[in-house]
Order: sequence, then C-alpha cells, then structure tokens
Amino acid sequence: MLNNEKIILMTKLSLYEQKNQKKEIKTSKYFRGDYMSLKMLKSFLCITVAYLLCLVLWFMYKSDKVISSLTTTGRLTALIIMLVILYIVSVVLYMIFSYAFFSHKFRNIRKHLKEYNGDLKTLHRIQELEYDAIIDELGEGGDEE
Repeated sequence: MLNNEKIILMTKLSLYEQKNQKKEIKTSKYFRGDYMSLKMLKSFLCITVAYLLCLVLWFMYKSDKVISSLTTTGRLTALIIMLVILYIVSVVLYMIFSYAFFSHKFRNIRKHLKEYNGDLKTLHRIQELEYDAIIDELGEGGDEE
C-alpha cells in the first residue's frame, strides 16, 4: 500500500536537492566564519579590481587634462591622496554591504538546510516504521504455519 505522506516528503526532498544541491548543500560544509572569510576575501578582490578598472578608464578618458594639470607636485600629491581616500571609502562601504548580504544569505541557507534535515529524519522514521511493520507481519505469518 502506498504511503501518501512518504511520497509527498520524498518529492519535496527530491525537488530541494535538484534545485539547491549545488548552492546550499555545498555551503553546509563550511562554518559561518570560514564561509564569511571566503566571501569577504572575494569581495575585497572584486572591489579592488573594479576600482582599478574604473581608475584606468577614468585616466584614459581624462588623460590629456590630468597630465597637463599635474605639472606641479602639489597637485599630483593631492590627486594621489584623493584616489587613495576614494579607494578606502569604496572598499569599506562595499565590505559592509558584502558582510550584511552574505550573513543574511548564510542564515537563510542554514534555515533551509535545517528544514531539509528535519524532513530527512521524518522520512527515516517513516521508513523504520514500515520496516518494523513488515518484520512484524513476517514474524506473525511464520508462527501460523
């Protein structure tokens, strides 16, 4: 006889595995600190590369004006200081955003994985009960013969 609860649970688990296995189940192997460190390092590298690309594009666009206005060392120093401050502000803001985003994402993944593990435990209990019922039927059938 078919157990509808078991079928629904197995379908739900299968859909979760197909949809989220690569993202969420791989993430379950990390501790929160390790996950956040890895994501923050990637974020730092991304913002640094993005800043450098934007700086190169800006310099290419304004190169004639920048070179002509940098004849005095005071302006060159001021430009470098402004670019460093802009870089630091950009990195700090992006890292704050990244930390908030990835913390939220990690909490959601953990919540989904707790539900998934709970469903797996429920499925295991259902299968144990079915197995025990089969063993009991076989035991009773063997006594009658």
